[in-house]
Amino acid sequence: MLLDYRQTGIDAFNAEDYETAIESLETATLADRDDFRAFTYLGAAYAQVGRYNSAIGAFKHASALKPDVAKVHYNLAQAYEAAGVPAEAWFSYKKALEIDPYYQPAKTALILLGSRMTMMREQRLQLAV
Repeated sequence: MLLDYRQTGIDAFNAEDYETAIESLETATLADRDDFRAFTYLGAAYAQVGRYNSAIGAFKHASALKPDVAKVHYNLAQAYEAAGVPAEAWFSYKKALEIDPYYQPAKTALILLGSRMTMMREQRLQLAV
């Protein structure tokens, strides 16, 4: 039964029906707090509809279940960036790279984020002068 909710949610996610995915995956995760796959898809579905704080919560739970999965930390970082929390995104990208130093999406995102953070600091310094 629980696998049905998870699979229904995954199928809906893959069909880009994110609201149905969220509904089914929320049911699956409420019933089984250890379902890593359901939490991962739930985070992705939340992110697709702009519910970044909810995505962060789902990805954090998934990362607690399996802390050695680089992609989850990368997805968490993406959600932090979208939510406007660049410092937390930076730490999550770094964690992804600690797990897998060759994970190219995290490398690229970390470089780009570092550049944006530097520009933001410089802009703040100019405003302070």
